[in-house]
Amino acid sequence: MVSEANWDDLRLLLAVSRRGSFLQAGQLLGIAASTVSRRLTQLEEALGEPLVERGVEGCRLTSRGQSLVEVAQAAEAGLRRQTVTGMSALDSELSGSVLVSAGEGFASCVLEAASRFTALHPRCSVELLVAADFHKIVRGVADIAVRTAHLGEPSLIYRPMGRLAYGVFAAADYLRRFPQVTPATAVNIGLLPPLDMLPQVRAAKAAGLERAQISVNSFALQLDAVRRGLGVAVLPRVLAQDLIELFPQLQLPDMEVYLVTRPQALKQAHISCFFAILQQVLLEALALETVESDALGARAEG
Repeated sequence: MVSEANWDDLRLLLAVSRRGSFLQAGQLLGIAASTVSRRLTQLEEALGEPLVERGVEGCRLTSRGQSLVEVAQAAEAGLRRQTVTGMSALDSELSGSVLVSAGEGFASCVLEAASRFTALHPRCSVELLVAADFHKIVRGVADIAVRTAHLGEPSLIYRPMGRLAYGVFAAADYLRRFPQVTPATAVNIGLLPPLDMLPQVRAAKAAGLERAQISVNSFALQLDAVRRGLGVAVLPRVLAQDLIELFPQLQLPDMEVYLVTRPQALKQAHISCFFAILQQVLLEALALETVESDALGARAEG
């Protein structure tokens, strides 16, 4: 069935299926949209039938394309399992420290990966540096970084993990006190510069959510303030599962998540092992978020 298609071909088709266009699929994979289109055309010619219907509003899979996507999803899941199993079988005497740089929102994922890693390799350790300084890994300060921006440094390896969806959230206590809240009347827990320049924050302000009586310079403080019922805030859905989402009509842009490292770092067995485990944890977290985000969107449309 897929004798003419290798994993690289399937990965392209899977990206088109998830993003709905050659442009966004290319952005996800870090290649040009024209390259995505050309390689899928070559695959269609090799198979002798169309896989994608191209239109002005994006791409739709044919029935054959959908069947190949299902194969790709199974192959992707198998590769993830194989990666973790392979890393588990590495020399149990691995030793060394791994320094990870990540934003506050990804700290829990790094800690989960650290727990799995150190359980497998007790002689290893993990140091988590919570920071937004994208340049630390270039200077060799960190071995691995979790980022939400692709700066295009040719010396680094960028591994796309998925997308981080955002919404406006409040605690039940706040809604009991202000049941008729609107974007214009809501008390927003704002972020101080430069965090206030995030595209999700700018989009919410443009939609009227700009009455900020409390502003902080930390995502953790912002989340704590919302949980205390002090106001509402733009938050990643993955961090706000115990809160109530407001204003589903607001279209807040997603944010791409990348796992970044240096080729030299991956030559060290203990760093390579932790990189694979952290990748698995991020894929699990973002895949769950994507499912929940799609379900929320379907309920809002309904």
